[in-house]
Amino acid sequence: MSGITLPDPEYLLKYGDPRMEKYPFMKSPITTFCLVAVYLLFVKVIGPLWMKKRSPYEIRKFMIVYNLFTSALNAWAFSHLAFRWLTKYRLRCEPIDFSDNEDALKVVQVCWVFFFSKFLEFADTIFAVLRKKSNQVSKLHVFHHSIAPCTIWYAVKYGPGGYNTSLMMLNSFVHIWMYLYYGLAAVGPKIQKYLWWKKYITVLQLIQFVISMVFWTQVYFFPPEYCQATTLLFGVNMFLSVTFFVLFINFYISTYKKRKGN
Repeated sequence: MSGITLPDPEYLLKYGDPRMEKYPFMKSPITTFCLVAVYLLFVKVIGPLWMKKRSPYEIRKFMIVYNLFTSALNAWAFSHLAFRWLTKYRLRCEPIDFSDNEDALKVVQVCWVFFFSKFLEFADTIFAVLRKKSNQVSKLHVFHHSIAPCTIWYAVKYGPGGYNTSLMMLNSFVHIWMYLYYGLAAVGPKIQKYLWWKKYITVLQLIQFVISMVFWTQVYFFPPEYCQATTLLFGVNMFLSVTFFVLFINFYISTYKKRKGN
């Protein structure tokens, strides 16, 4: 028997988790979709037109601060989620605590910060456009930054806690090292020559999606009364895990394997 149960669809679509109501952008996904649309409009139309006859902006110092801040923000989120997975949560599957106790509300806060950080990460692409680094504005890059806020909105709206924080924890861990790398690389050539581990960030990204796929597959076949997982949250997490695993494995092969063969 499948471990996935579906709460009343009408209730889910109308309300979600009532604890999320006080957080910005959480009453409706419309704001998130609009911000993503503005992001795409800037990246594909406004930004290139603005920069067409201009020299690249020198924003290196700002990039250092931004990347190191984003790395620290992910470290904060990871520390809170990892603490619970290592000390309180059952590793196979932890039901979401929908109560108003202090610990549950803290996890809700962490989940919202994780969601909001995806808007901050729009800056990755904006910086690339302003610096005329068109090679960094790949289809994978733009798709990743535009789809993440939309899907994570649903994950946070309908399940901020328990088993649904597994991919958030893994992703925040990866982003600690990714943004640390970007921050150090922005310092300049004196630091860049020591940053030999760039390709291993992609490996780390692939590992997180493999772990997530394995986790959510076994959740699917778990007894319903044990995990209380929902079809919606299973679908969102498996969609992200499978889609990005395929995209990142293709990126890794085309970037590192083909380069090595040439």
